[in-house]
Amino acid sequence: MNNMQGIIFDKDGTLLDFEAFWLPVTEGALDALIKQFGLPEDAALRAARRLGIAEGRAKKDGILCAGTYSAIAAEVLSVFSEYGKQIAKEEMEGAVLRAFEENMCRGEVVPAVPDLAELLQALRSEGNRLFVATTDAPFGTAACLKALGIDGLFDAVYTDGGGCPVKPDPRIVEDIVQKYGICRSRLAVVGDTRTDLDFAERGGIFGIAYLRRAGEDAAFASRAGLIIRDLHELRGVWDIIRKEEGYV
Repeated sequence: MNNMQGIIFDKDGTLLDFEAFWLPVTEGALDALIKQFGLPEDAALRAARRLGIAEGRAKKDGILCAGTYSAIAAEVLSVFSEYGKQIAKEEMEGAVLRAFEENMCRGEVVPAVPDLAELLQALRSEGNRLFVATTDAPFGTAACLKALGIDGLFDAVYTDGGGCPVKPDPRIVEDIVQKYGICRSRLAVVGDTRTDLDFAERGGIFGIAYLRRAGEDAAFASRAGLIIRDLHELRGVWDIIRKEEGYV
């Protein structure tokens, strides 16, 4: 019997604090975009709201949290068109990607738990292969994982533009199953958004909802096989998963 196990981690909001990193990055990116296209400051505020940013918080089901760079660009393009700007889709996508990359230095990389590297090492020692699946681009993903000190702890990292369709597309799961020989019943994803659970559902693997903050809206987690509030709960998680009917 193949005893190999695998855990796929979402990056933003799961391995690192989403808002500490992405709110200042997005603010800088939107400011750069309105200057580039000659728009007033309120255009940046309107775009931020449309991306799901309100009162200094990012909505879990908002485009910034759950969308790709293409989705972000489409929303920014829609806002800018309301100011009479006619910009080609490809031009906006390129401008958005550059603006975000150039403002990555604004983000504060705060790990989800202080001893994140040690925890991941412990999970590996339990026989888990570890993966990352994120809608961030390769550049930002590599920078964040390096800043967290965990860039060498994953068997594979799947990103937007990294050669494989982004989650919730199940082809990431197919790739892991084929390359690493891990059965679906021994593969789980842990994340903090509906996209992560959609990904688990479409890939036919176990979904773990991570609700880090007290009082956080748990509505998205209703479809999860397991809910955790601390990443340390992943220690020995397969003993729990194996008790769940239909996953062994």
